[in-house]
Amino acid sequence: MSGVQIPPLPHFSFFVHVIRFSVKTMLPIVAIVGRPNVGKSTLFNRIIGRREAVTLDTPGVTRDRHYGRADWEGKYFLCVDTGGLNLDLKEGIEDKINEQANLALQEAQIVIFVMNGREGLMHEERDIARKLKQSGKNVLYVINKIDGPDHEDKLHEFYELGVPLESISSEHGYKVNDLLDKVVKDFERPTEEVKDENDRLIKIALIGRPNVGKSSLLNHLVGQARSIVHNAPGTTRDVVDTEISVNDKSYLLLDTAGIRRGALSASKVERFSVLSSIKAIERSDVCLLLLDASEGIHKQDAHVAGYAETARKTVIILWNKWDLITDKKLKKKFLEDAADQLKFLSYAPISFISAKTGQGCHEIWSMVNNVYATSTKRISTSKVNDTFTYLTENHNPPVCKGSL
Repeated sequence: MSGVQIPPLPHFSFFVHVIRFSVKTMLPIVAIVGRPNVGKSTLFNRIIGRREAVTLDTPGVTRDRHYGRADWEGKYFLCVDTGGLNLDLKEGIEDKINEQANLALQEAQIVIFVMNGREGLMHEERDIARKLKQSGKNVLYVINKIDGPDHEDKLHEFYELGVPLESISSEHGYKVNDLLDKVVKDFERPTEEVKDENDRLIKIALIGRPNVGKSSLLNHLVGQARSIVHNAPGTTRDVVDTEISVNDKSYLLLDTAGIRRGALSASKVERFSVLSSIKAIERSDVCLLLLDASEGIHKQDAHVAGYAETARKTVIILWNKWDLITDKKLKKKFLEDAADQLKFLSYAPISFISAKTGQGCHEIWSMVNNVYATSTKRISTSKVNDTFTYLTENHNPPVCKGSL
């Protein structure tokens, strides 16, 4: 099986303008892999205790690696949902989905290989199981969609794999607790630093209409192919979470699906993707609104920005693809266009970047730190009272019907 290869995990740390980057690895990583539509995302959602990954009957909904923090019996770990492994490699999206699954396998301490008990053992699953055994990884072989003791007889044909089997129902929760006991068996209980780390993360949502370069920017900031980048609009379907440390400050980057007008009345996949993106905006601290400098501002850009404004989030406007603009004197016009068409974001700082070349991207971190510090600054009650006293003393209230 040439589709699943597990080379040594590369080291992704680098320096840009004396900024130190490192992908978080403090928690053990548990990767969920398997063919499309075997219930990986449903199991992921159950393990992390909330519905983050899109789950539909349509095969191939999940494409990128999707991370979520999990806690079982006081032991913390990162759970990774992956796109379905497709051994019939093709050019384009299918190949990139396999690459993302391979990256998850490289960094995982434990692999949960999920198979569908209702469909039986597939030929490609024999190949995947053989490769996983050769990888030296700690693998749990899970037969999903076993809804109760009466369905345990469906395991018989899977025993030819020659490995211990775990039967579960990710949808109904049958024996998932037993599976999690085995997952965390050798994990250490975390220090208080790890427990409290999530509260110190600055959550940054990358938002914009489809194909403006959100995933390219995420990959550049992280320093690895964290999200699939493809010319086809709508490549990202789930919100992709990535923890990163920059100069000892912790951030959670949320790469969202592109939001377009009318998406909520489109296909189920797109509707769920947009709802996930809106949810990501709501749980973020800062939103990076990407605009395409090669196309200018569209009505869709204002539509996306409106979600951030409604959620009362701090926004930074990024004109992406600035490397495609040959006449840099047009910068003034781009600033005027943003001020004119995004009036409700008049407070938002604006920067010109290229996610492809990295131009201007190093400035994003200082901008995020500044706007986050401003938006979270606490003002004492006495200062608020002094301000209102000054205003009422120097600006008389209007007279209504002859009285104040």
